[in-house]
Amino acid sequence: MKKDDGLSELVYEYYESRILFGHYRYGEQLLSVSQICSSFQVGRNTVLAALQKLEENGYIATEERKVARIAYQGTEDIFKKNIANYFVPRRDGILDFARGGQLLFMPVWQAGLQNLGLDTQKLTYQNTVQSDTVPAPVKLYIDALRTFHNDLLLNLYWQCLRYLTFLYPRRKVDQSGSADHKYNSGEAAEPVLTQYLVNDLDQSFDFYYVSIQNEVLAFIESASKKYNLEQVRQIPFQWIIYRQRPQVRYTLAARIIREILWGRCPVGSYLPSMPKLAEQYQVSLSTVRRTLAVLQTLGVTRTFMGVGTRVCLEPVDFRVLDASEIQENLRLHGEGLQFLALTVRGVTVYTLEAVTERKRDALAEEIRKLRGKTSSILCIDVLLSFIANECPSGIIRECYGKLRELVVWGYILSAVLLENGQLDFDFEHMMIQSEKDLQAGRLNAFADRLQSFIESRMNFFYLKFPLWS
Repeated sequence: MKKDDGLSELVYEYYESRILFGHYRYGEQLLSVSQICSSFQVGRNTVLAALQKLEENGYIATEERKVARIAYQGTEDIFKKNIANYFVPRRDGILDFARGGQLLFMPVWQAGLQNLGLDTQKLTYQNTVQSDTVPAPVKLYIDALRTFHNDLLLNLYWQCLRYLTFLYPRRKVDQSGSADHKYNSGEAAEPVLTQYLVNDLDQSFDFYYVSIQNEVLAFIESASKKYNLEQVRQIPFQWIIYRQRPQVRYTLAARIIREILWGRCPVGSYLPSMPKLAEQYQVSLSTVRRTLAVLQTLGVTRTFMGVGTRVCLEPVDFRVLDASEIQENLRLHGEGLQFLALTVRGVTVYTLEAVTERKRDALAEEIRKLRGKTSSILCIDVLLSFIANECPSGIIRECYGKLRELVVWGYILSAVLLENGQLDFDFEHMMIQSEKDLQAGRLNAFADRLQSFIESRMNFFYLKFPLWS
């Protein structure tokens, strides 16, 4: 079966939670394989792998040429306990999403709606997700995200929905055909997304998330006491990128190029020996050897037998970038830049407003160090590092930390373009102005300038490599 880079696990966990929470009950049918494929926008093998795991774990039973049926037999008390065991350890994350999720997704949603040409007053909308797997607002968001042709954005959205499982619709009827299922008559209602859209998108976020947050927290409080979960360890949101990730040698190559562009390993100098590189980066000698081969292919270094590996940054044939692994990693770089361009302004202002003046001064000092540098990607790295360490929102720290890993591939692109005379970013003036804005407390102006800069770099990337967009 073809590798699906973890997407089958996403589908599996989606249905596992719905079965454990009592949304699906014993004997009921799942959607057909083709309907599940359409809902999640994944291949047939991915869905079959998820169904196979569900069956192996006793959640469903399958028969040839028939739709899978629920095999898990739970009681109301078991369902409540399963819900408590899931939500109580995610209390902090649920609180965090009220602000962090808004900063990450509202700009994307609004831009996506504009791409759709959606009339937000009349809400004339034809969704493309033709199943009941997700509610109408989620379908709308998925369609809005698709307008960017950015798998990274869709991946993050699914990851957030999986973490916040309660955003999925409630069970409409129970086995006896009675009304909507609740946790119980004396507790908070099952946290759900109501099945209609509202006109104002800012209000819709409040309605779909903030307005049900109190219900969820009330349930968590009562369930914590009932099931003795007061001291349970919190589970933070973790973004698992379900795509081919850069192999270690490529990630290490990007890190070494970053050192070169910062001037810590200047052109003409020699890299440390292979054993020292292995020790420094905590990798094997074979990984170092493969990394040096990548760097030589890219024209970054040249190895001389018995002498060592010298930094040279020689011009290379762009056809070396056709290698499938390099192409995939640079595609992730481009998608990461697009996500940054959409969200960086609000995230930057939010972070800067939350930190002390001393930390803002420290950021200004890091920006000052960029003067005289030739690679504009270093500016993005400084910003991402600051946000990933200082933002008060855990989900933003997680997402921007992952983006830093992906954007780091821009170092390879910078190294190649610099020596081919095609990287025409003159960002010295921009850095000076950004530093002044920060020191003067003009946080919005600072954020606007950085957003414009990232947009220009993103546009440059897709102009040079349109086939990777």
